[in-house]
Amino acid sequence: MAEILYYNPIDMDKYDRFKKIADEKNIKIVEVGKDHLDDKIGHLLNIEGFDESHTPAKEEDYDLDFDFILFNGFENEELFEFLDVIRENGAGVQHKAGITENNVKWTLRELLMENDREAKTMGLIHKINSLIEKAEGLKQTYGEDDKVSSLIDEILTYFNDSSIFEIETAQKYYLTLLDEVLRVEKENE
Repeated sequence: MAEILYYNPIDMDKYDRFKKIADEKNIKIVEVGKDHLDDKIGHLLNIEGFDESHTPAKEEDYDLDFDFILFNGFENEELFEFLDVIRENGAGVQHKAGITENNVKWTLRELLMENDREAKTMGLIHKINSLIEKAEGLKQTYGEDDKVSSLIDEILTYFNDSSIFEIETAQKYYLTLLDEVLRVEKENE
């Protein structure tokens, strides 16, 4: 049976819609909160071989005040259909993941922190890509700006080597590119 571990529902109206949809599709919801942060995912989902042991927290100050869903036991088609239905009904959840042979051994805290870092990284990459597209549009309209072109080349080179990726460096690239795009726009008003 497909099940969803649901952590920390924040918008209760949205959560009620989510539960109704899950119930209609015969999907079990396992509700967990902040008091479960140091429990292993396998234990929370009652997977054989995982006991009730707690792992002491390593990063107490990390902000975990968001809702999160973890999918377990779904076929691909079933998962994508469910995601479409919850999105269409205003019950979508930004932070989500599927169970893996690795994350089943993690604590809920570890999974939430990793998922949040990944979400922030993907959001930042999307913003950088949007700025690069905007810069390309400005290039078509106003001609090439050497500083912007050089910066974009540097950014693309940086992102081609994932072994050196650090979110702080990516944020600096984003802010620098944003400043340069704004400069080009202002110069061409």
